[in-house]
Amino acid sequence: MSETQNDNKDVAVAADDTPTTSTPSQKTPAAKSKSGKAGAVATLALLVSLSALAAAAWLYYQLIYLNQQQSAQFLSDITAQVQGLDQRSQSSATALDRQRERLTELDSALDQQRAVVQRQIQQLSDKVQSLSSVDRNDWLLAEAEYLLRLANQRLQLSGDSRAAAQLLASADTILRELDDPALYPVREALAAELAALQGSSSFDLEGAYLQLQGLADAAESLEVFEAPSYQAEPQPARDASWQEGLKAGFERAWAKLRSYVRIRQHDEKFKAELAPEQATALRASLRMMLEQAQLALLAERPALYRRSLDKALAWLERYYPLNDGSQALAASLEELRAAEIRAERPDISASLRALKDYSKTRRWQREVGQ
Repeated sequence: MSETQNDNKDVAVAADDTPTTSTPSQKTPAAKSKSGKAGAVATLALLVSLSALAAAAWLYYQLIYLNQQQSAQFLSDITAQVQGLDQRSQSSATALDRQRERLTELDSALDQQRAVVQRQIQQLSDKVQSLSSVDRNDWLLAEAEYLLRLANQRLQLSGDSRAAAQLLASADTILRELDDPALYPVREALAAELAALQGSSSFDLEGAYLQLQGLADAAESLEVFEAPSYQAEPQPARDASWQEGLKAGFERAWAKLRSYVRIRQHDEKFKAELAPEQATALRASLRMMLEQAQLALLAERPALYRRSLDKALAWLERYYPLNDGSQALAASLEELRAAEIRAERPDISASLRALKDYSKTRRWQREVGQ
């Protein structure tokens, strides 16, 4: 071992003392190991570079692909928004067209209303001008014409000749106040109509109606025939004597015997067909008959009026024969039945026509004079 070390030392000294030139074929093991490490490093660097290049290429591809996808999505979004804007613009244009049509209709309606208002203003101005030329006599003539028209309506609708005569007399008073000789035909017709109304038969329609209403109210208090109620026989006191008991028994026997004896009037028949608890229905039926007579009275239908009163009289005779109030009620109904509900109605329209002719002539004379 020592020898070997010595040999190595000698070789090392010799190497240090005499410089030698190295050739590629004469390399030491240390140099070989260094060159191997450098190659490995270069290979590793090459692999890293290739990996980085591949990663960069992959990233570039992903970036280009994603940009294309995002561009396509963005383009589709833009297209959808543009389409939405087009639809909105179309709907807005349609709404604007409708608004324009509505405004056109409103303009035409306003023009029509303006024309109507102008006509009304013109009519009012004409009326004001006509009223400015009206004097007191015109107002009196208008009042007389109104009274004559009211008298005709009162006579035709209600047949009240007395009220119609009062209205005609009031109109004649107004015409007399005017003191115009041209009104002589009107006053002559009024005098003839007043005489006709005074000579005609008068029927108080309102009074008859109110009388029937009062009779219908009075019928509510009528009572139907009621069957006798049963009462228990009194029992004698226990402490009573035998004489009192005998007397009480004899009275009960006599009352029992009397109950078997009935006295009947064969010339008059009475039959209670309804139970006493149905008295309300009886009174309601009687009231309906009287109300039907009232309606027939207002409609001036004598046949229906008398038929309704006949039914009411038969109802009273059938179900209220034992009631004293029913007799007075029946007497009042008989009196109303005998009345003539349709009075004579003379024609009183001649005075109204004559007054209208006078007013037209007076108006024409005034227009000609202007």
